[in-house]
Amino acid sequence: MNTQQFTIESSEVAWKTLPLEGGGEVRLQMYLKGADDGPEAIHARISEGYEVEPHFHLAAQFQLLLEGSMEFPVFRLDAPAVHYTEHNVPYGPFKVSGGHSMLVLHTKPGGVIMMRDKERRRQANTRGREFTCCAHEVEWEPLPGHDGARRKVLIPASRGPSVEILECPPGMRFAAEAPTYGRYEVVLTGTASADGKQLGPKGLRFVAAGEQASALTCGAQGATLIVLTFDRDAEKNYGGSTEEMLARMEQ
Repeated sequence: MNTQQFTIESSEVAWKTLPLEGGGEVRLQMYLKGADDGPEAIHARISEGYEVEPHFHLAAQFQLLLEGSMEFPVFRLDAPAVHYTEHNVPYGPFKVSGGHSMLVLHTKPGGVIMMRDKERRRQANTRGREFTCCAHEVEWEPLPGHDGARRKVLIPASRGPSVEILECPPGMRFAAEAPTYGRYEVVLTGTASADGKQLGPKGLRFVAAGEQASALTCGAQGATLIVLTFDRDAEKNYGGSTEEMLARMEQ
């Protein structure tokens, strides 16, 4: 699989604005559309104060909060932060504030099912895993093998899926082993180049299962990277398509 097609520079992706039920709107960039049962990645900005109703996705998911806050019934996320759910695990409602910006990341098409759908909510995976962490909750530690670099481990690999924030000096080359189930590498600040393409803030690369990707090289000002690695729950396709759901919203 060629990772070139999965290297996305945010400034090159068109925006789409869609109305939301009950008022408000969401601005979207469809980074990856889940073509051929492949990865699905969306950059979303939801209007200030909007409350998103309870729902779930038909795929393992990372919500990566880049800016702003998300208030859930029993926890709050302040950027940068991560929220992981296994396939079909329901969550919400949550209210956004502070200039909300997030990435929604799947290895396969995810779609969305609202919990108010009495028939389809029977598919909910109420025993599945859900992990959350804000960067401010974790201390920095040295990044092994890289002088002058440090990391925050938001979700340790011992839990299955994992998330790390890496603060990298100029010119550092980040190269990880081939993932077993898929991995996203996101630029939070600074720049990095990969596969002949430069990525700025909110740019990303998806590395498919078993793919040995080339190194990410940090730019002249360094870069802060967020590395999100899936586990076995991302191996299967449980149906659904976010692109199709968005098309219905436009009708």
